[in-house]
Amino acid sequence: MRTLRNRSKKTADFRKASSTVCSALTKKLRARLRKDKVSEKQITMIFVLRAALAFLYDATKTFPGASVGMMGLRRDEQTAKPIWYYENIPAVSKKSTIVIFDPMLATGGSGEETLKNLAKRGANMRAVYFVCVIAAPEGISKIAQYMPRENIIAGAIDKGLDAKKFIVPGLGDFGDRYFGTTL
Repeated sequence: MRTLRNRSKKTADFRKASSTVCSALTKKLRARLRKDKVSEKQITMIFVLRAALAFLYDATKTFPGASVGMMGLRRDEQTAKPIWYYENIPAVSKKSTIVIFDPMLATGGSGEETLKNLAKRGANMRAVYFVCVIAAPEGISKIAQYMPRENIIAGAIDKGLDAKKFIVPGLGDFGDRYFGTTL
């Protein structure tokens, strides 16, 4: 986590540290799902583009029989509200166990939109898990209105949000740092 927070680290270092953290969080998820007696055949993994692609390798290696979906949301920098730009997910039902991967849970806006979308499709909100690298208490509170708080798996819970709705202390824009598009 120290490497992820160090904003002077190069993209390769950030990716390597991301892989370590994503692997650990995926193992924690696997243990939790086993404890909850969830069959891999029931699992649908949803990756919130583009930053959640950091989880893709470890998640599909850990759950090779799970179905995979993608939801593209980006943050409007003026309003901090999510904007949909892509969606391709398998059919879900009340019997599905859904795991949402999104490295940053700040305001909870993207998580909330993803959860609302899944609820409209018939998902059982009690069978949803959310995996993130860093969360702010505000984001946790928001998505816990839709799903069980205990199903949120976070690598770290930071102090909160700043005036621009960024996680403090945070680590910067995860996607930009992971993909090397930071200016």
